[in-house]
Amino acid sequence: MTHLETVQERIRAHMAAQAETDEELKLLEQAILDKAFRGEL
Repeated sequence: MTHLETVQERIRAHMAAQAETDEELKLLEQAILDKAFRGEL
């Protein structure tokens, strides 16, 4: 595996992790807003 391929693979892994984190943050934000509107916070 060349250096470029290694770097590309690491970039893909980071992008996948970022996408997963973004989705988790969206779900967390929605859960917080739901609780806030129900007066549970």
